[in-house]
Amino acid sequence: MNTSNGNGLNHASKAGIITWALLSARKIVILLIAFGLGLETFNWFIAFSHSTNKFFSGSALIFGIEKIIYAFFMFSICFRRDGYTDLVMHFESNAKIHLNHPSLEAYIKRNRYIFHLFTFVNFLILFSLAIVPLIVKLIESNISTLDVLIFGSWHIGFCSLFALLRFFVEACLYIHTCFIRVENQIDTLNNSSNALSIDDIRKVRRLYCFAVETTEKFNSLLWPVISTYFVVSIVNSHFAFARAITEPSFALTMICFGEFSVFFLIAYNMIYINHLATRIYQSVYSLTYKTDSLFAKKEVQLFLTRIERADVGFTFLDLFVITPTCVTSLATISLTLGLAEPTLIK
Repeated sequence: MNTSNGNGLNHASKAGIITWALLSARKIVILLIAFGLGLETFNWFIAFSHSTNKFFSGSALIFGIEKIIYAFFMFSICFRRDGYTDLVMHFESNAKIHLNHPSLEAYIKRNRYIFHLFTFVNFLILFSLAIVPLIVKLIESNISTLDVLIFGSWHIGFCSLFALLRFFVEACLYIHTCFIRVENQIDTLNNSSNALSIDDIRKVRRLYCFAVETTEKFNSLLWPVISTYFVVSIVNSHFAFARAITEPSFALTMICFGEFSVFFLIAYNMIYINHLATRIYQSVYSLTYKTDSLFAKKEVQLFLTRIERADVGFTFLDLFVITPTCVTSLATISLTLGLAEPTLIK
């Protein structure tokens, strides 16, 4: 392994078990995670077949479909390992965040910690809701081997799902750091007392193009996860919220909290890409005051024209970019329907 590959493995392997497995060619780990997602698919379909509650049966069916898509995605990524490895190595060699940008490395570490915190909270919710029936059966001496296996299979599925979500969030963080680096370079130019040159602008534009290119490549790799999660998370968050209102209980409140916490975390990391790509517009416009050169001003105008397109970010099936406005609108509609659910049922 060459030096760049070694550095890429050392630093990018901190991104979670899936990234580590891909970079170190341990396909068996990827297949085990796919198996865990397949196991959770089976659990949800069994829950759907035995449920008499329309809210739970609807959620169980959607969850089951979601997990089987994720399982197939994990199988497929084994055959596309080289493409992902090349992408990570390309990012590492061009960004060099761990060498030149300690503040960006700190940003990644902070957001990894936040993800771990959300994972721990959701694990506690699942464990609490699953362990109570098991303890009741144990006290009543009515517990069976099947009950223990079901308990274990739910937790295996949970760990597999959050391993995949960690993989997805890490890709988002890579893209975030690209655009934050562009923003930092623009601020440096604005705060500099030197006259702005064409080379200065082109250097920042190249960084921006690299960030856009990185976004498009990750979007191409992760589109099944992006599209599936975008639809399923909104629908299931609505189901969880509506059920917590119509049938209030401590367990349903905890489930609703868990659903919304994960949705908020993943959605935030997705839409923040588009936000970072467009919020630099005013800072770039301010660069026009830093030079009297007509050619430099034309370079700035080209940069502004690219930013104005506002088409950078993850997409839903390449139909539209997932933006803060898009997610906010859908969340508002879901909240409105959820609040109106008791009246509609009556």
